Amino acid sequence: MGGKRIPLLFTNPFKTQLSTMETPNYTKRELDNLDTIEQAWDGDELKIDNGNIRVWLVTRENRPYNGDYVIETLVDGRWIQESFNF
Repeated sequence: MGGKRIPLLFTNPFKTQLSTMETPNYTKRELDNLDTIEQAWDGDELKIDNGNIRVWLVTRENRPYNGDYVIETLVDGRWIQESFNF
């Protein structure tokens, strides 16, 4: 039982939609097992960065504020953040 799969496909406020080929689905366990690319000042771990999408796994202490994971999408030179729960 791999757990709930999170789709990294979503529509941001600027209606920029990404294709499913670029945005696979991951379970929490799969994200946990990915190498950490970078650790933020608050402890959150960058797990995926393809230049247009970044996925941060949120630490337990930050979950009340940021959910379980944050997806950032680059839109017109700015990173747009959305928080999600598993």
